[in-house]
Amino acid sequence: MESEPARRPRLEDVAATTGVSIKTVSRALRGDPKVRESTRQRIVAEADRLGVQLNDVAAGLRRKNQAMTSIGVTLGDCTNPFFAPMLRGIHSVASERGYLVLTADAQNDPELEHRAIRSFFAHRVAGLIIAPVGNDLGYLANEARFGSAIVFVDSPPPGLGESMDSVTTTNAASTRSGIEHLLAKGRRRIAYLGHPRSGSGAEERWAGYVAALEAAGIAVDPGLVRDNLVSEDDARRAAEDLLPTAAPDAVFVDNNRLCTGLLQSKAFANRRIDTVCFDRFELAAAFGVSVIDSDPYDVGRAGAQLLFDRLTDPTRAPQRLEVPARLVVNDTPTY
Repeated sequence: MESEPARRPRLEDVAATTGVSIKTVSRALRGDPKVRESTRQRIVAEADRLGVQLNDVAAGLRRKNQAMTSIGVTLGDCTNPFFAPMLRGIHSVASERGYLVLTADAQNDPELEHRAIRSFFAHRVAGLIIAPVGNDLGYLANEARFGSAIVFVDSPPPGLGESMDSVTTTNAASTRSGIEHLLAKGRRRIAYLGHPRSGSGAEERWAGYVAALEAAGIAVDPGLVRDNLVSEDDARRAAEDLLPTAAPDAVFVDNNRLCTGLLQSKAFANRRIDTVCFDRFELAAAFGVSVIDSDPYDVGRAGAQLLFDRLTDPTRAPQRLEVPARLVVNDTPTY
């Protein structure tokens, strides 16, 4: 049996440990200029340490005896086409239960992600779904200890081990199947274009790539690897550098945005080679790009369902779910 959540610290706890009044704590956390700066800094630091948030919205609702019926969602990058159907899946579950979904765009910036998460908790959303950007979200351990409902989607919870609910796709196994498809076609120099290993299943996809090559008796060639790519431009430049010089006979790309950059490169246009991309995208069949098709809508629905399960039973053991992804072969361009 899991233990009950710990009592969430309050303003009076900050007042007790800093030796000031509750009123001063409240003013300091609101940024009242009447509070001396050195005192304000001391109060804010202690509030951060204890996990105390000033919460005007929730306080106002409590005074009106209303219930909070919203959940928060932080996305790594709202312009990524993967996230739109995932968000729709979250909305479908939340609307069935009468909950509003509030969304924040981290813009691939861990600091923006941290601010958004703090803001959501300050406004006491019922729970939070996170598609993580940062590679260490250990600061959420306190929130979980205080009973906050948190679910990670698209990538396992960095820095939190097995202590949080999460929904991912079969990143490693499905990537391995994509590389095995290329190997079965006789390809041996398979290049890898990847995004930073800290987010969106990148570490697992890399592991699948390595495992498939090793099983075939092929050593990973660092000259065929370009990772830590964020934008389409990054991928386009990487392709212009890699394709003419390293001479791969196939390419694996670990997300659809980077694959778009690859397709925009002159090097790819001049030398069409077999390509597998993790995640579907609209023109994959037209360009003859095979895709590892993970359904982001299903990921979103599963994540939201886990969140509401957590709200119903805060003490249950964490669950880590995987939504299957399948290889869709598009070896011949359709245009």
